[in-house]
Amino acid sequence: MSDQAEALRELVRARPGTVDARAGARSILFTSGKGGVGTSNLALNLAIALGDYGQRVVLVDADFGLANLDLLCGISPSCDLGDVLVDGGRPLADAVVTGPNDVRIVAGAHGMRNLADSLDAGTDRIALELEALESECDFLFIDAGSGLGTSIAKLAAAAEQVVLVTTPEPTSVADAHAALGRFRRGSETPRLRAVVTQAASAAEGKDCLTRLCATSRQFLGLVVTPLGSVRFDPAVRQAVRHRRPFVCESPHGPAARGVRRLARTLIEERQPRVGRPGFFSTLAARWSLGKVAR
Repeated sequence: MSDQAEALRELVRARPGTVDARAGARSILFTSGKGGVGTSNLALNLAIALGDYGQRVVLVDADFGLANLDLLCGISPSCDLGDVLVDGGRPLADAVVTGPNDVRIVAGAHGMRNLADSLDAGTDRIALELEALESECDFLFIDAGSGLGTSIAKLAAAAEQVVLVTTPEPTSVADAHAALGRFRRGSETPRLRAVVTQAASAAEGKDCLTRLCATSRQFLGLVVTPLGSVRFDPAVRQAVRHRRPFVCESPHGPAARGVRRLARTLIEERQPRVGRPGFFSTLAARWSLGKVAR
């Protein structure tokens, strides 16, 4: 284990409340304006990097129909979230698999409706099991896929933060703005963050973030805060082919270093939650009260 990782663990241990289970998990939803920008890969590898720093992470694959976290991680779950959500289905524990650094992954369903719609028709048993899982972690990640569907806004309304992933390509940035536009129409806007992946350099990543955040404020009236950028790394494609997270396949590469920087930022920002309900309890309450637009 690197000296840097151990130093950060010491910093976390020295800050009371930052890893206190009673503080509750920080819920972060990952989405993008279009596919192919690396949203799932970022969520997975960031979760593993946080685990390397001693954080307890649960990662939920909510990109139904296009769920691929199991492929990226090289796991073959015998049960997925679709089996759990079927009325009278299997317990949630059957769909939870353990990945690198003890990251717990809730395997997503292939070829089904999205998580938001499935939860809408689900049972109280599922909500209780999800809440119990969330209560045992420091970070809850929800990989929601592309952000142009109405269901993403439903999930985002229950999250503390939404991380929008884009690349520097003009088409990707344009689609990111389109995804952000959905949050402008919502009654409640979560904290919006942005991450640029596949940047040719640190300067390109920073410039793309600056422009995206500035134009979002100017034309959409939305405050988007940069989280950071991850540089292009040919090892990422190789890791996908090998079905291994790139932070494990190429731990010293530029992409892995960038993800670890993002992980350190999230840890440093993490503060104890006071009186705020968890992601799944908030989501369930909105459904039962009919406060989420259908």
